Amino acid sequence: MPAARPLPSSRRRPQSSYGRPRYREMQPTPQWRRELDADFAAMGKVWQMIRGGATRMLGEIGRQY
Repeated sequence: MPAARPLPSSRRRPQSSYGRPRYREMQPTPQWRRELDADFAAMGKVWQMIRGGATRMLGEIGRQY
């Protein structure tokens, strides 16, 4: 029986999910850090809008009753 041939590189499974490096393997670069900080700032604004909308919703419900 002949020995099994290895799969071509195009058919091999990547070492990590979807071919991306794992989180622990990622080296934080200045650009990556800036993008992360920008994401946190944007999420802060989103939470402000959610809080404001929830307050307004409760006020509208209270006004009706």
